[in-house]
Amino acid sequence: MRLVTLTLLITSAILLASACTTADPGPTNQTQPTLAASPAARANVTPDEFAAARANFQKNCSACHGPDAKGGPVTVQGKKLKVPSMTEGHALKHSDEDFVKQITNGDDEMPAFKDKLSAAEITDLVRFIRKEFQGR
Repeated sequence: MRLVTLTLLITSAILLASACTTADPGPTNQTQPTLAASPAARANVTPDEFAAARANFQKNCSACHGPDAKGGPVTVQGKKLKVPSMTEGHALKHSDEDFVKQITNGDDEMPAFKDKLSAAEITDLVRFIRKEFQGR
């Protein structure tokens, strides 16, 4: 009886040990599903509603106003300018319509963007500035 019990214990231990080890199956032709590919994962992703406006700001505004929209002294095409901040001062008092008008038509030394940006892009740019740099 003792020999049978010992044999069963050893056999069980061997089977358990072999079941717990896995060999590398190697490459397969099947692609593994990714978390990003699942519909549930896509539903939880928050799109950046300001992606296009952020790109327009970087392309058209950041050279003068800076990446943080704080403005300051800059040299543009050999001309020294004192660019206003969009994070404080007068920029906080301007209405959205004033911003749209200024971006569209230009003002003082600021160029007009009516030929570079659509009305919708300018409106989105104002919304982006309000949210990103003014916390509104």
